[in-house]
Amino acid sequence: MSIKGIIFDMDGTITLANVDLVAVNKEVGIPDNEPILEYIAGAEEPKRSKSLTILEKYEARAAETSKLNDGVVEVLKHLGERGIKTALLTRNSRRSVEILLKRHKLHFDAVVTREDAPPKPSPYPVKFIGERLGIMPKDLLMVGDVHFDVFSGKAAGAKAALLCGRRRLGVVEQSADYRIKKLSELINIVDTDKGQ
Repeated sequence: MSIKGIIFDMDGTITLANVDLVAVNKEVGIPDNEPILEYIAGAEEPKRSKSLTILEKYEARAAETSKLNDGVVEVLKHLGERGIKTALLTRNSRRSVEILLKRHKLHFDAVVTREDAPPKPSPYPVKFIGERLGIMPKDLLMVGDVHFDVFSGKAAGAKAALLCGRRRLGVVEQSADYRIKKLSELINIVDTDKGQ
């Protein structure tokens, strides 16, 4: 594998996760452990539209107060210097992503939100990003902190790196090609891949 592009998840990867999912679930009426987007997609109108509006409110609020994960700026700079394309792939709304990118002055070669493609864990958005960047999935690395990220990348034919936090993710950890504790470890992965 030659890493030509790295796709980053947003919440919990680029930023410290701060969307109040408990409040979203309570306000929308989502049962425990039910994925939010899948629940909303299965709802009938007008509940679906109202639920999306509520979710978008919480996402925008989180983006406005977001904090970058340690090492994000350095890693993105290093990847740019190595000629590696970067993308942001999120289950969040376009509006919240725009707020976040402006707030932190971040740039990615491609940005894909839930309005652009079916959400992770579908492999489609990873393949879609590959097409936009002109990179085959086998030359992409999907980086994220939850099962949606790993499964989306692997199903598309990309490699996957799991940013491991305090919780154990069992089979997800076993499915990932790389398990990292901090984003700065990507620099070593890329440099080793490039023979640097």
